[in-house]
Amino acid sequence: MSEGHSTYTPKTGIGRWFDARMPLPRLVYDSFVAYPVPRNLNYAYTFGGILALMLAAQMLTGIVLAMHYAADSTLAFDSVEKIMRDVNSGWLLRYMHSNGASFFFVAVYIHIFRGLYYGSYKAPRELLWILGCIIYLLMMATGFMGYVLPWGQMSFWGATVITGFFSAIPLVGDWIQQLLLGGYAVDNPTLNRFFSLHYLLPFMIAGVVVLHIWALHVVGQSNPTGIEVKSKTDTVAFTPYATIKDAFGMLVFLFIFAYFVFYLPNFLGHPDNYVVADPLKTPAHIVPEWYFLPFYAI
Repeated sequence: MSEGHSTYTPKTGIGRWFDARMPLPRLVYDSFVAYPVPRNLNYAYTFGGILALMLAAQMLTGIVLAMHYAADSTLAFDSVEKIMRDVNSGWLLRYMHSNGASFFFVAVYIHIFRGLYYGSYKAPRELLWILGCIIYLLMMATGFMGYVLPWGQMSFWGATVITGFFSAIPLVGDWIQQLLLGGYAVDNPTLNRFFSLHYLLPFMIAGVVVLHIWALHVVGQSNPTGIEVKSKTDTVAFTPYATIKDAFGMLVFLFIFAYFVFYLPNFLGHPDNYVVADPLKTPAHIVPEWYFLPFYAI
């Protein structure tokens, strides 16, 4: 059920003046307060909000970490150590960012499977689904490039293996591989390019997320029954009904996330990535992060 006529009414003279020239408060009100959602949404539908929260957290922690990280093959590993040992609360920021990537993918996989289970990819939501797929592909690229930045053994050899796949593309494969590497092997130019792209791509993700939410608000939210909402009596206002449910879901998710950050910060990391990259010593098993294992298995 898409949006209807706006019910927003500015209460002050400044509000009316601003609304007549740039109705941003009206847009926020119509999108996140008065927006009608089906009455029967369950907690599986809270993961969209959880993902928005995790994206914001990843971007904020990433920006601060970038202020202390050195994108140089001779300094990268030590700069991560410096963040952990010398930067105020650096250990917390790094653990939030590294574990946040895993929890971001946990949330996105639940979000995807919910969409598949309830048929959220069906008409009229095809474009919504396509935009979601684009977000996922950008997340994969961002996650892979971020995994290379600590410049540990698994970072280096993972980059070597994954970039090598591009050489299998007919005609242009070698050119694409050299473009990614900045040469013929993983080295300092590779690290610089991956750092730049890892910093840039989240902003692209945020842009596509805005389009994703826009597309959702045009066609309306799906619901567990799979039957389109036709009557206003079958909906409730997004705030406070859906926001309370979203807030509770976020709190539970953040509680689990905090447990990993404070008590199991290295549980999801690979031991070899705590050893500085050595081009002359190949690890016994080169594996990606857990969220890429299905593709690794293929």
